Amino acid sequence: MDRSTEFFSLVESLRTRAQPHIPSDKRRLLSPIEQQQPTAHGYNPSLAPKSEFALMASLINKDIHATAGKLQKLARLAKRKTLFDDRPVEISELIYIIKQDIAKLNKQIAQLQLYLKDQSSKSASVGKQAVEHNANIVVMLQSRLAVQTSGFKDVLELRTENMKATKDRRELFMSTAPSQTNVFTSDSPLYNIDRRPTPSSASPSNDTLSLNLTTPSQNLQMQEQVQLVDSNNQYLESRSTAIESIESTLQELGGIFQQLAQMVSEQRDMVQRIDANTDDIESNVAGAQTELLKYYSYVSSNRWLMVKVFTVLISSAVTLS
Repeated sequence: MDRSTEFFSLVESLRTRAQPHIPSDKRRLLSPIEQQQPTAHGYNPSLAPKSEFALMASLINKDIHATAGKLQKLARLAKRKTLFDDRPVEISELIYIIKQDIAKLNKQIAQLQLYLKDQSSKSASVGKQAVEHNANIVVMLQSRLAVQTSGFKDVLELRTENMKATKDRRELFMSTAPSQTNVFTSDSPLYNIDRRPTPSSASPSNDTLSLNLTTPSQNLQMQEQVQLVDSNNQYLESRSTAIESIESTLQELGGIFQQLAQMVSEQRDMVQRIDANTDDIESNVAGAQTELLKYYSYVSSNRWLMVKVFTVLISSAVTLS
């Protein structure tokens, strides 16, 4: 009589009794890892703690992804060419934040590379395959950071071109503004009812002091022109400062590119050394296999010789008997 079904159901019931019961309202407060903690009956290998290298690489990858999102937002803002839809404060903040993020990521990848070098020196205990896999991860992170840095450089160059074009349009508008404000100036008595003679129009022989009295409308127009010129100067100064800041940022990005190139070259040398060691190991294994085959053939030939000798001895013993 087959009672295996009853046996499996009994084992399952005992297993459920041994596990601690957690109410459903408290289970919702636990994290997914805490809800799947291994019990005394077994261990889940998927919940094994990550190595320090894996944790560092994961954090760097998340930071690169966050920087890519900020860069996309900056690109959308930098593509705007309208004069009245510009957001210089927000763009400047994003440029500063992205620049700091890229510099921080560059340092973190350099630290990760140093950590990998320390691990490669202990390759006897870690394993060459694991070291090679970690080296590939570092190369991947460096390439992703290089792509984001290149995109940031392109956005800054686009922003500089748009700012220069906006500055040229504003200067052109300001140069034509005074001529447009003087369109209504005329010598007609209707426009010059309260006009007074100026010192230039007075007789040269007149030694009396002459004052240039202007109307309130003329004073208001002069004040508006002065304010317009001041605002234009402030705008141009702010634009010049922003352009200088972008140019300095581009220079810093050039230094980061050089550091990335150096790290990539060092990483390439490390991978080449690992490949060379792997080739040496493969050749050594092939040589050892050849020697084992030679020894096996030698032992096999000696075995047949021993069988022949044993057969001769037996036959001689039989004949003597």
